[in-house]
Amino acid sequence: MFMKAIIAVALLLLSVSASLAARSVSKLSITPQSALIDTQPPLITIVSPDIKRGLKVFAKESKIVVAGRATDKSGVASVAVNGVMAKLNEQGEFFAEILLKPGENHITVVALNTLGNKGIEQFTLNRQSDIVTVPAIIPEASSINGKNYALIIGINRYQQIPKLQTAVNDAQDVAKTLQEFYGFSPIVLLDEQATRATILKELNTIKNRLTANDRLLIYYAGHGWNDKDTETSYWLPIDAEQNDPTNWLEAKTVTDQLKRSQAHQILVVADSCYSGTISRSFDPKLSSIGGPRESFLLRLMEKQSRILIASGGNEPVNDSGGSGHSIFAEVFLKALRNPFDMRFTAEELVTRHIKEPVAGRSSQTPEYKVIRNSGHDGGDFVFIKIR
Repeated sequence: MFMKAIIAVALLLLSVSASLAARSVSKLSITPQSALIDTQPPLITIVSPDIKRGLKVFAKESKIVVAGRATDKSGVASVAVNGVMAKLNEQGEFFAEILLKPGENHITVVALNTLGNKGIEQFTLNRQSDIVTVPAIIPEASSINGKNYALIIGINRYQQIPKLQTAVNDAQDVAKTLQEFYGFSPIVLLDEQATRATILKELNTIKNRLTANDRLLIYYAGHGWNDKDTETSYWLPIDAEQNDPTNWLEAKTVTDQLKRSQAHQILVVADSCYSGTISRSFDPKLSSIGGPRESFLLRLMEKQSRILIASGGNEPVNDSGGSGHSIFAEVFLKALRNPFDMRFTAEELVTRHIKEPVAGRSSQTPEYKVIRNSGHDGGDFVFIKIR
């Protein structure tokens, strides 16, 4: 009996011990291994720009600095702002400079901790747009359909009237300058080539060739005359006689050809006595038209223009005074070679480069005028320099 009691007690103690062991194992197994790993993303705080009052931030500049702080118990490994890696210190403070386009920009800040967990902060930033007026595009000197023509006349060796000294040299250098700097195709008539019949024939040939997109410049260096009784102006070709106007070239004959031409832009440059008398008596002052410059030039090109640049008004002009040129021709050539801009009007050429230098060195005053009864319709001749 005694032995049975001992066995029963032993079995009881063994049972209690097994129960306690089971409870101990159960307590150990309720904490899984994965609970020890950090799965939380970094916390991002934006310091600049200030986005506390809303998601949209406004900026004026093309660049902005995004700065802030990223914190994580495992440590922050990197911060990027719109893909740009930010500068980062041990305290998690960061900054990055990014570019903004005008209008709405979506900003994304991404922070990674050392375990690869990703924190993201996003906001929208609006950059103010600049006020821009896109200018109309001025066609190049040689447009698809348009061409530049020039008829250049220079006469020294008159047969029946006093000879000149510099007109031929003036004409040759003007033709060369127009061709090299402005892309003109010049026809040059010098001395014996410049008869009344030849001048009219070449003028008529060019007139028939011109389209609306083409441009024509006529340069005349030679004698001129104004008949005060009939208020008629003349150019005097090589075969002109002093007391016989048969071979004189009346200004009206030239302007009639201009009136019948299809070209929108025609400019006559006359370096001769009394050359200003073929024009109207008023100055249009086209430069007073407002608006962006490129649009202003384009509007002038679209309107038909018949313009005269005269070396003087109703007065004699000098045949010399420049370095192998007339005073007017020397100033005119210098202005064409070194203008204030690559695109400019005939009026701007006269007012900015020619009028004062010529008047300051002589008794003649150059003029910019609209040619009367020629078909002018409010435009101007626009020079387009190609080199």
